[in-house]
Amino acid sequence: MRMFVASLATETDTFLPRPIDRSAFESAFYAPAGTHPQLPTLCSAPLIAARRRASRDGFTLIEGTAAWAERAGLVSRSAYQSLRDEIPGQLRAALPVDIALFGLNGAMVADGYEDCEGDLLARARDIAEAGAVMGAEYGLHCQLTEKPRRLRSRDPVQGVPAYGLPCPRRAPGRALASRRAARSAR
Repeated sequence: MRMFVASLATETDTFLPRPIDRSAFESAFYAPAGTHPQLPTLCSAPLIAARRRASRDGFTLIEGTAAWAERAGLVSRSAYQSLRDEIPGQLRAALPVDIALFGLNGAMVADGYEDCEGDLLARARDIAEAGAVMGAEYGLHCQLTEKPRRLRSRDPVQGVPAYGLPCPRRAPGRALASRRAARSAR
């Protein structure tokens, strides 16, 4: 089995005048593919949990970028697009994969993109093979837009009451169980 895992997150407050640019991600937390530290950060617990599970169960884990910016206003179009293109590019290079798992906040808005997570997941779904399971973890305060892109683009989803608490134990197990359920339903 092959699993790709990446994280892209911030919490946007559309009323704040301070925008988020690429340097905000790089100064808060930015780990290029394969360089994430051993401890989870905000929204990157799925990566650490998948790393532990891959070590234990012997499947291939491909680690993508993990990035987090502190809460502020809209994410600049160029910052979002550069990170959004980086992660699907890594997924494309990792093909074939059985699972693509994403650690997301669920409340990111960028200039020109009201549903960044839905956009990222839709692009990832377009890249991954039809049989690949798409998983996402969100904070419980995540926003679900009326456009169902976010819901159509992934299979399992897990909300977390506090980042990093239940996820290192549960996320990969649920993703793997959901993978089996999704495959048997097809």
